[in-house]
Amino acid sequence: MELKRREEDYLEAIYEISKRKGKARTTDLAEYLGIKPASVTEMLQKLAAKGLLEYHRYSGVVLSKKGEEVALSVRERHDTIRELLKYLQVPPDIAQRDACIMEHNLSPITIIQLKKFINFIKNCPKNAPIWLEHFKKYSETGEFDCREECEKI
Repeated sequence: MELKRREEDYLEAIYEISKRKGKARTTDLAEYLGIKPASVTEMLQKLAAKGLLEYHRYSGVVLSKKGEEVALSVRERHDTIRELLKYLQVPPDIAQRDACIMEHNLSPITIIQLKKFINFIKNCPKNAPIWLEHFKKYSETGEFDCREECEKI
């Protein structure tokens, strides 16, 4: 099922709110997404018609199994991109915002490779911490302070 970016945003928001509160109400979603409650109601009806959630007016929404799978997939893409951007020294607030934009537009193959790269960075037994520190300094100063060390690698 192909979903629009906004639909994915709603499912992700419902998932996040439901984790904290058990279910998401229209007002919770409106506040979380920064939109009017009337817009939320309309989208919830569309998502319910697609079988992605159970919507009961005035009592909130709960994701269906299919809706939760989509929400978790979006959340995983988001977290992966945000983590990569943080390694690239993007400030956390910008990394968060940019991950929200990028999470909808990258191929699943790209996400898989990004996850592998992040896992490699975290678990590389040789030189990963060294080159990450050198990149951080380069990012801050624009200068290489590791020319001799980098040439040995």
